[in-house]
Amino acid sequence: MFDEHYGEDVVLEDGTRVHLRLVRPDDKGLMLEAWDRLSPESRYRRFFAAKTALTDAELRYLTEVDNVDHVAIGATRKRRGKPMALGIARFIRLADRPHVADAAVTVTDDAQGVGLGRVLLSRLIGAARERDIDVFSCDVLADNDGMRALIRSLAPDAREHTHGPIVTVEMPLADAALAADEGPRKGLIYRLLALIGRG
Repeated sequence: MFDEHYGEDVVLEDGTRVHLRLVRPDDKGLMLEAWDRLSPESRYRRFFAAKTALTDAELRYLTEVDNVDHVAIGATRKRRGKPMALGIARFIRLADRPHVADAAVTVTDDAQGVGLGRVLLSRLIGAARERDIDVFSCDVLADNDGMRALIRSLAPDAREHTHGPIVTVEMPLADAALAADEGPRKGLIYRLLALIGRG
């Protein structure tokens, strides 16, 4: 189950071992350190605007989650004996459509291209299905080909709706990615065999 006891070690394509777990309120320092390693382009792809810093309110919102309607799964690796954040995937349930959630994935620039985004999104799908969420609604920049390809690889039936430079992808979870069902139940070590797009 994707609850406070969830923890999983994953080996990425380049041999990097990362640890996955739910985000906690005391992760603010980790998140700020990861923010500093995001390029302006990566920040823009996540927030659709030039953004140089996270406010205290945003940091509280991103780390103090209820793990029911707002779930965030983080990935860290050890560096000089201390954890270093590499990526995060989160969903927020829509109040007016309780079986639908807004979802997003962010991977630091130094951890892109080795499949971490795919791992995080697949685990997020597993957590969402445990909480009776049937669809992810993902806003993606139209030129973010890597993320759009990643979503299609996990949910071939995903539907796209274009609104200028932003594409809203409706991603049904019922048949999405067998990897989502292989999460913690498969064991502690999961080797990712396929890389699709960046992240």
